[in-house]
Amino acid sequence: MLSNIDGLEIAYIAVGILLGLAIIAAFIAQIVVAIGYWRGNRTNNSLGLSGGEYARKLLDQNGMPDVQVKKCGIIRTILFGNHYSITKKTVYLRMLTINKPSLTSVAMAAQKVALAEQHKDGDAKMIVRSRLQGLGVFAPFLFVPLVFIGFLIDIFVLQTLLFSLIAAVVGLLFIIFGFIVTVLNIPVEKNAMKRALVLLESELTGEEITTVKKIFRSYMVEYILQFIIAILRIIQLILKILISARNLKK
Repeated sequence: MLSNIDGLEIAYIAVGILLGLAIIAAFIAQIVVAIGYWRGNRTNNSLGLSGGEYARKLLDQNGMPDVQVKKCGIIRTILFGNHYSITKKTVYLRMLTINKPSLTSVAMAAQKVALAEQHKDGDAKMIVRSRLQGLGVFAPFLFVPLVFIGFLIDIFVLQTLLFSLIAAVVGLLFIIFGFIVTVLNIPVEKNAMKRALVLLESELTGEEITTVKKIFRSYMVEYILQFIIAILRIIQLILKILISARNLKK
């Protein structure tokens, strides 16, 4: 049976296996992030300030009184979590983050304020990442129905692989946009974490800073794994397009 499988199909299977392993690793990283986030949320910070209060304080201290601090709605919480919106000029914080005086709350608040600071400074990577962020969230999910619909049309209507090929190419464009967001995510978030630590180190205890650094490191591992997954998805889809194009010629 293996003799009937050519190099492209072997490569497609190999990439699929690697992608599966990367997704498992990313899932584990998300669990580590969640645990660190949860532990930090159980510990009150030495400042006695909630995430919302600390974000407001930092914004005012750093010349950004026009930037608002708001609680995430349900949709924003699900899609983006704690984040800074360049279109709304608003730091959005989850309900517990904005209201709770925990260590995690001030760490997240400082990191999102640092993103607002990057926006104020005209950081090109941050601005492009933010403009494409919505597409980056939805892109991995958009190409799946496209390819599936194309497959159904080919099987039941056209009886060729043409529409599947077209759908896969369009899907690849969605994935590439998502990949650009992922690529930009690493330097943008890393810069924001460095800025946040500078803000926090003058106000938190050494033990608190150590915990915050662990939380930030966990996030960076997750971002790097997302980058690897994005690369593997692009390679996998390109291989799928090549296989479909070859089969279309037969």
